[in-house]
Amino acid sequence: MQPLPEVGELVRDTATGRVGFYVRSVSGRCLIRAVHGGAEWEAEPADVQLATPLRELRARAAEINARSRRAFGT
Repeated sequence: MQPLPEVGELVRDTATGRVGFYVRSVSGRCLIRAVHGGAEWEAEPADVQLATPLRELRARAAEINARSRRAFGT
């Protein structure tokens, strides 16, 4: 069994392909917050892995772009 990620680490849910920030473990499942906000989702710990540096870069750039669009109303 692999160790759980640290809170705030960017992870990939291999079952869905989604990328988000690890929030905490709830009833033996991982709670993950979407990069762009929105609803959190649960994932099996075996399906959660740390995001690769490239995925992390893409996710963080997307988050910054989304924040910028909200600030300027576009």
